[in-house]
Amino acid sequence: MTVNFTPPSAGNSYVATLRLSTLPEALSSSKAEASVAFNGVFLPRFYARELIVADTGYLLTLQGPRFSKPQRVEVQWVGPTLGQIFGTIGGDNKFKLWREDPSQAPKGGRRFKCIFSQSPNNHVSYVSIDIKTVRTDVWIALMTRDGLLSLLEPSEMESMATWKEVDAIYPFGQHSRGTEPRSRLCFHQSERPCYDAVLAGLDPKALSIAVSAVNIIKIFRALRSEDATYQFDEMLEMKTNAPLINDVAWAPGCIRPFDLIAAACDDGTVRIFQVTTPHDSKVPSTTSKNEQLSVKDRMRPLASSTKNAPSGIGAGLAGVHRAAARQVGGHVRIRHEWKEIANLTHNESAPVWRVRWTHDGSSSIVGDYLMLILLPGNALASTGDSGNVHLWKQNVTGEFIEFSETGPS
Repeated sequence: MTVNFTPPSAGNSYVATLRLSTLPEALSSSKAEASVAFNGVFLPRFYARELIVADTGYLLTLQGPRFSKPQRVEVQWVGPTLGQIFGTIGGDNKFKLWREDPSQAPKGGRRFKCIFSQSPNNHVSYVSIDIKTVRTDVWIALMTRDGLLSLLEPSEMESMATWKEVDAIYPFGQHSRGTEPRSRLCFHQSERPCYDAVLAGLDPKALSIAVSAVNIIKIFRALRSEDATYQFDEMLEMKTNAPLINDVAWAPGCIRPFDLIAAACDDGTVRIFQVTTPHDSKVPSTTSKNEQLSVKDRMRPLASSTKNAPSGIGAGLAGVHRAAARQVGGHVRIRHEWKEIANLTHNESAPVWRVRWTHDGSSSIVGDYLMLILLPGNALASTGDSGNVHLWKQNVTGEFIEFSETGPS
């Protein structure tokens, strides 16, 4: 059987053409339904539109439902120091960056203009995005459905019209089509890492990022290399007891001697993990350039393997290998440990889909001493199938309790 699939544009319909040697009885009727898989996603409700009988077999054309404008999957704002800018990933299989044009009238449809657009090099849709801003510096992390994590930084800070990819890896290896690992990522949004990690030898300018797939969370530190680009180094792998992780969030703040990472789980719970970097303050933890310590091997795509490379059946027919990889070692010797400190349950016993940390309003008080006391009081927001938002916070004994719940009006 040969299938030719025409992906739709806005306002058009899905069209699939099947060349069959024999015609199944179910498809001989004009009212028959069929399902076609494209790029690992099943597209249902195809109806027989045209049947042509040829000498070599049958040519069946299936008409799908009308396709509307692409849906925006996720939106993330860039820091306010750079203006009103936000990034989106959506059903059009693109990452787009939008900037406000104050000269345009509000609600006129042209207030925000797209200043940058990018499709994934491996031709697999984006599923997660996060943006980190430090003063006038900005980084964007993107993750595709097959698990490719990429880090972008602007080539031109003023216009932000061009971006360059500084590193790209497969943290969990390349996921095969048809699987649903629910890959998610999040930055540590503070300007500097946890101060205890800095004392352990971590570069204060390192970028910290957490990624998840299935029930595993990995922590990466992105360090600047000699050519002034960043490179991911895996620091910790956390194999949780959750059946499936839907989202991860890294608590802001660098005054604590530890980090907090929250995970939204499919079993209706929110799990909070504490990450520490135990060390001897008298012994530096970093290694020299000539004494590099190899960490767990990572899957890193070659530049030639992510551009215009055939995939799936096409890759097999062309005789090429999917996800060509090179092995990369790390250059940081920092010990990370973790433990689960809270397991919070929603009343509705349905999957928790999103978690976000928020700063306590009182943390805006000026003064290092007050910040040291108030920054550990970050609140955690979570939401699930019911649409209600649950707010959690630590009490004086360190236990996380729910102090508020609100739903859509």
